[in-house]
Amino acid sequence: MGSTNHGNQTVTYSYFESATSQNFNKRHIDIQPRGIYKGGYLTKVSNTEVTLSPFTLEIGDSDIQIGSKSSANAALNSTTLDSGSISPATPYLVFRWAYTASQSNYVEVHAIASVSAAQANDIIIGKCVFTGAILTDEFSYTDRTFLSVQDLFLKVIPNEAGGMYVWVRSGRMHTSSASVIIPEQRVGLFSVPGSPNSRIDLVYVDSDGSIKIQQGTAGTSPSAPNYSGKSVIAEVRIVNGDSSIPASRIIDVRAFMAATPAVVDFTNIFGSWTNLDSVGSVLINNAVYKTAGDGFVIARNPVSTGVDYHIRGYTDSSNPPTTVRCQNTTIGQSSPKLGSITMPVKKGDYWKVTGADTIYWLPIGSGQCVKQ
Repeated sequence: MGSTNHGNQTVTYSYFESATSQNFNKRHIDIQPRGIYKGGYLTKVSNTEVTLSPFTLEIGDSDIQIGSKSSANAALNSTTLDSGSISPATPYLVFRWAYTASQSNYVEVHAIASVSAAQANDIIIGKCVFTGAILTDEFSYTDRTFLSVQDLFLKVIPNEAGGMYVWVRSGRMHTSSASVIIPEQRVGLFSVPGSPNSRIDLVYVDSDGSIKIQQGTAGTSPSAPNYSGKSVIAEVRIVNGDSSIPASRIIDVRAFMAATPAVVDFTNIFGSWTNLDSVGSVLINNAVYKTAGDGFVIARNPVSTGVDYHIRGYTDSSNPPTTVRCQNTTIGQSSPKLGSITMPVKKGDYWKVTGADTIYWLPIGSGQCVKQ
C-alpha cells in the first residue's frame, strides 16, 4: 500500500468517497488510456536524491484504474521511495498502484534495476543516468511509458464468444486514395491446420479500407506471409486442435503503434531512366503505352537547323488517350530549333507523344510502360 503522498496527490476517486470509489474507478478500465498525461520529470538534487515534478497520470491494477494529480515537487530518496534507492543499481523510477481498502492509498514510486524488472501495470517515469557513482544532470526518458491515445485504433482482439474469429476495433486509416473510417467488426472464419502443424495468418487493411485475412503456410515451425503491399495490423497463430483464438496468439504489428515510427525515405523515390518499354523495345513517337506505375515522360524534338516541330503529350484513362496535357513548339525560334516536354503520367493511364524523336520514361518506383 502506498502510504507516502508523493507530491501532494489528489486521487480521483479515493476509497470511501461517495459513489462508491471502487465501482466508479472500474469505469476507467479500457476507457481512459493509462500513462503520464503531464509532468512527472526528474531533477538532480544530489547523487542519492532527485525531485519529481508535479504530474497527472492514469494508473491501475488488473481490475481498477484511477487518476492521480500532484500539485508539488516530490523529493525521492532512499527514505521517501517505496522501495529501492537513487543509485546505479536501481536507476529506473516507476509509478505503481494497486487497490486496497484505504483512504490513504496513494500512487507509489519505486526505484528498480531495469525495464524488465517493472511489474505489468507499472508506469515508467524515466532513468537516472550515472557516471560511476555520480548522478549526471541528464535523465533518460527513452523507456518512459508515454500516453498512447491511439491504443485501440484497429486493435485486433479475441472474440469473447469463442470460435475461430477475432474482432477488429474501429479506426481510421489513410489509404492511397482516401481517409477511410473502418467500423468495428468480427473477422473470420480462420481455418485450423491439420496435425501436427500450426500456421500464421495476417489480418490487414486493404486499399479500400476492408479488413482481410492472408492465410499463411502450415508447418511445424511456420513463418508469417510477406507483408509487401499490405497494411498489416496483426499476426494470428492458429494451432491444430484450436477451437478459439486467445489473446496470446494475436501479435499486434500495427505500424503506427511502433515505439519508433517507420521513416519514409523521400530521397530515393525515382527508379532508373529508360528509353525502353516493358519488352525492351525503344519508346517511339505516336505509339500508345499503358503505365504499370506513376512516372514522367520526357520527350524532345530532333536537333534541327530550320524545321519547326510541335511536340504534344497526351495522357488519360482512354486507349488511345485524347487529352493534351502539355505541348511545346519551335515556331519563332532561331536555329537550332530545340524543344522538349515533361509530362506526369498516373499509374494505369495511357499516354502517347507526337512530334518527338527521343522519349524517356522516369518511373516513381519501378513501373514500366507497356505498348498497346
